[in-house]
This record gives sequence, C-alpha cells and structure tokens, in this order.
Amino acid sequence: MSKPVRSAFTLVELLVVIAIIGVLVALLLPAVQAAREAARRTQCINNLKQIGLALHNYNDTFKVLPPGSIWSGTAANYRGCILLHILPFIEQKNLYEKFDFSQPPEGQVFPGTTTLLGSTIIKGYTCPSEKTSSLLNGRAIHNYVASSGPTAHTDNSACTCSAGAGWNAYAQAPYTSSDPNFFAGPFHRTGVAVRLSEITDGLSQTIFFGEHRRDCSNHVRTGWISSNNGNGLTSTLIPINTNTCEPSSTDFCRQPCNWATELGFKSLHPGGACFLIGDGAVTFITQSIDHNNFQALGGKSDGKPATLP
Repeated sequence: MSKPVRSAFTLVELLVVIAIIGVLVALLLPAVQAAREAARRTQCINNLKQIGLALHNYNDTFKVLPPGSIWSGTAANYRGCILLHILPFIEQKNLYEKFDFSQPPEGQVFPGTTTLLGSTIIKGYTCPSEKTSSLLNGRAIHNYVASSGPTAHTDNSACTCSAGAGWNAYAQAPYTSSDPNFFAGPFHRTGVAVRLSEITDGLSQTIFFGEHRRDCSNHVRTGWISSNNGNGLTSTLIPINTNTCEPSSTDFCRQPCNWATELGFKSLHPGGACFLIGDGAVTFITQSIDHNNFQALGGKSDGKPATLP
C-alpha cells in the first residue's frame, strides 16, 4: 500500500505568502499610526479643555484672569506662570499649597527633601504626542502656553534671527511699553491680569492658549514651574509649526535659542496645532491659516473681523 503524499508549500508559494503579508502590513501600519495620532490629538484637546475650565473657574473666584506670568525686574521678583496659579482648579490644590508665594517658585522643594516642587509631572500639561522625557534638568515639562497674541518680539543678539524679527510687521503692540497693560493678546508675562470685559473682540474669537514643544524653545524647556517659560510670551506673529527644533543648525532662525521664531505655537500633530479659545472651545488650526486672520484671532481688542476655522 502506497503512503499518502504530504502536502506542503513550495518555496515559490511561501515567498508569495510572505510578500502578501508584507503588503498588508504596509497598508495597515499607516492606518494604525493615524488612529494612534487621532487618539493622542483627542487627549490633547481634552487637556486644553481642562485648562479652559480652570481659567474660567479662576475668573469666577477672583473676577479676573490669571496673568500669563509674573516675570519682571530681577529673579527675586519672579512668582511663576499661569500654569502654577491655576493648580487649585485642576485638582492640584495640595501641590499649590506647598508653595511659598513670597518667594520665586523655581527652586522650592517639598518640605524636608531636596526634591523640586516643579519636578511634579502634571499629566494635563503635556500633550501625549510629545516624544521627549517628562523631566528636563529636574523639572517637569509642559506643552501648553498662554497667548500674548500679536505682541512684538525682540531679537537675541547671541542667536540672532533677522528673518524672524520681520514678523513684527504684523504686531499690534510693542515688545515693551511704559504702559504694562499695552499688549495685544489676553495674557502677558509682566504680571498684568486681564478682565473678561477687556476682551472686546469676543471670547469666541480670541485665542487663549496653544501648543508648544519642549525642545523647540529655550523658554519652554525650562518647565511648567518657570516664571519665564513662554506663557504670556508666545505669540500668533510666528506661523504655526515654524521650525526652531534644530539646535545644531547653522541658521539661528531654526535654533531654539532665538527669541523670535522660537516663541510661536508648535505641535507634533501633522499640519497644525490645537488651540484653546476664550469661550472654552478647543479647535485644531491648520498651519496654512491666513496670517492676518491668525493675528485677528490672537488680538483681544483690535476690532478686526476674525474667522475661526
């Protein structure tokens, strides 16, 4: 009696199957990556929504918005940024109460330890698309900054970017002024707090917060605890996602050390960034937005018509 013949793949058939599997993986991988990015962007939007709620709860309590930052004069006068002052309104009251607000917050530690208070990672302050470590030089990072709108920038003479300074042609307020209230957006770093009634363009047409990237700005990389970390300083003047993420570039405009293009909104989301609007809405604004329209959305009282994408 003859033995049954065992069936098996030939080498050609095996290669064909492997090729088909490779094609399927190549087709599915972008879809999987896109789905993951969509989920990260949704979480990022939710983070900004929570910041928006905190701002309005702060306003309900104090009848004024928190200042973008309290940074002026010498370091002894620094008192942190908006991300510090809204801690009680994002369920971080215990951390907030550990700070001595008669002193600069940057070096303050947990009682009886050498652990910086600013090393506390606030999950709601970081976008899940951020690929860097959550700590830098012992300080926890952040990806959200309060907007100064179309307020002018200055240049860093040690890292000069004349092309970036050219965006000041769109400015509605100078970099510095004898009047501390003269700034174009809803927030500034000089400690001035704005009332909602001063936002005459309407909350639904004014950008409050936007995204930034840690490694694209020497200001932002100092962490959420810092008094000079881009809050109340990042403006709409610079087009969204302008590249300043190359510290080794020969072009200072691409380096995070220049004070012009580094202080524009940036994200790791393809094609744009997420923004918190004054009425609490969060929207994704593409980097192709009309630049004049972007400035109108950044200004709090310029009277210019703005269209929210």
